[in-house]
Amino acid sequence: MKQRNEVPNKEQERQYIRETIVGRSKWYWCKRILLLFFIVILLSGAAGVTFALSKNWIETKREEEPTSSDANPEGTVQESEKQTEEETETIGEQQEESSMLEQQAYKEAQNSIVTISITKQSVDWFDTSLEQVKQTFGVIIDITEESVLILTNAQDISNGDSVVVTIGEQTIPVTVQGICLQDNIALITVDYQRVASLVDTMKPIKTGDSSQIKLGDRVILAGSPLGYTQSVLFGIITYIDQSTTVADGSYQMYYTSLNVPVNSSGFLLNTKGELIGWISESYKKTDLDGFAACIGMNDLNYVIEHMKKGRSIAMLGAEGLDVTDEIAEQIGLSSGFFLTGALDNSPAYTAGMQSGDVIVAIDEENVTNIKTLRTILNSYEAGESAEITVMRKGKDTYREIQFNIIFSER
Repeated sequence: MKQRNEVPNKEQERQYIRETIVGRSKWYWCKRILLLFFIVILLSGAAGVTFALSKNWIETKREEEPTSSDANPEGTVQESEKQTEEETETIGEQQEESSMLEQQAYKEAQNSIVTISITKQSVDWFDTSLEQVKQTFGVIIDITEESVLILTNAQDISNGDSVVVTIGEQTIPVTVQGICLQDNIALITVDYQRVASLVDTMKPIKTGDSSQIKLGDRVILAGSPLGYTQSVLFGIITYIDQSTTVADGSYQMYYTSLNVPVNSSGFLLNTKGELIGWISESYKKTDLDGFAACIGMNDLNYVIEHMKKGRSIAMLGAEGLDVTDEIAEQIGLSSGFFLTGALDNSPAYTAGMQSGDVIVAIDEENVTNIKTLRTILNSYEAGESAEITVMRKGKDTYREIQFNIIFSER
């Protein structure tokens, strides 16, 4: 007999899966709150202890650190500002002192500076006589019982028909004693008797040693540096060319920080008021055009001495340099004046001297370098003749050649 499957009573099944949610007891929640309160108290205490220990450590470290001004930022800033102010004051004082020295030097030199007037006569297209007057500077270098000696600009003097000098309120004719166009320097003289009453207002300028000039030295340009008489400029030495090639030798040229026009002329003073240089456009480097360039007075002393004696200055017109060790090794000669060129239409050029020739003698006097060449030439005057011995390179070796020349005027 088949068994029957009994269908479970739905009510019974429903009672079997029924769940009852029982709520938390009050004691359970009290324990939770007490535990949370205890944790808060514990953390607060730990924080307090940590803060107290940290504070104590920081205060201990502060006591150990030095209380110098270096540890005080505010003090450091104040000291830095004070130091900067002191440095600024020092620089200002130095500049003021330099300015005072320059002003004082120029003030003393003013008693040596005079005004020269050059008159040139000409005729226009309608045969009307014209008279042009140009003014330039003069600087008194000596006062003797016979005359007052004044240096001035050669270029202007050489183009004039008459020249006068103004001293005080008097205008007096002058005598042109010597001119050197190459160096743009001329010597004029005034009869002492004509200015005897003014002698107390005149003062010969002192000549300084130009070999002592250094880069950065403060200097004064006086005379006509701006193209006008009695103009003056203050600046510094910015470049020194130790060996500028000139006819029959070399010069030291001193360049300043001062911009001047092409028609400038004048002289260079140091802060002692001493004459140390002469403005010259003849030997200026083309890439430094616009800046005042001066020949050192040491190189012009021989020119001035010749003019004082009324002697002309002999010129050969040779350009070159000393025979250096390198040149000596190449040419096989140990001394002499090595030619690099000759001035156009000069005695050296006309005679046929060439670049590469080595001058070794002038009338039996040995030429060993530029200095001996210059010394020998100083014993001659323009118009005198001499035999110049040079060594010229041939096919295999150097051979000796003699040139008979007549010196021109420098």
